[in-house]
Amino acid sequence: MCNPLNAYQEAVNRFRTVDPEGAAARSGAKFHRDARLFEITYFGSLYMVDREGRVWRADDPASEVSFNDRTLILQYLCEATGPPPRGIWISFLQLPDGSHHYAPFQTDATGPLARVFGSRLGDFEEAAAALGGRPLAMGDRSFVIPALPKIPLAAVIWEEDDEFPAKSNILFDSVSPLHLTTAALWVLGVELAHKMIRHHDRPAGIKREITRLEGVRGNQGLL
Repeated sequence: MCNPLNAYQEAVNRFRTVDPEGAAARSGAKFHRDARLFEITYFGSLYMVDREGRVWRADDPASEVSFNDRTLILQYLCEATGPPPRGIWISFLQLPDGSHHYAPFQTDATGPLARVFGSRLGDFEEAAAALGGRPLAMGDRSFVIPALPKIPLAAVIWEEDDEFPAKSNILFDSVSPLHLTTAALWVLGVELAHKMIRHHDRPAGIKREITRLEGVRGNQGLL
């Protein structure tokens, strides 16, 4: 995996060079030319991005946006290529070189979802709804989550019973590799799991968050 700090700095540097109107057209974001701001939805919430790469929530500009969230939003604005979702779901293993990251994906994303929600389907539904999810007909419960404008994810869970333990999966629309690398999609899937867990149990969700840019709060670390 790429070093998280390097990934963030590379995303900022690349973002500053993109054609904003072209990036908006390819990504499904909006670009406000007069204000020089992007407007983009991410896991059901609206975010703003200025041309220097600063990212903030539209409804709470003073709150900190996590390192991973900032990086993913900037990477997506740089890398999205235009095609809309296809409505065809694929597993992480079916992504390009997905086998290289599959074990950590199970450890950091699908495993925690199963442990936290395997006997709490009502809480699973509530957490999915908080991220803008809509029901899907898979497993015992499943939801389509609008992670980014052209990258929906599917969160699926099978409830534990007397014979089998709980199981979960996170699926990707087959168009996803056209918009983000597999490494970035790994982080996106892990972020989905963490955000659902955090909605259910804030202390547990915070504990599970993967690396942030230590010592830098919000966007103050931009060069």
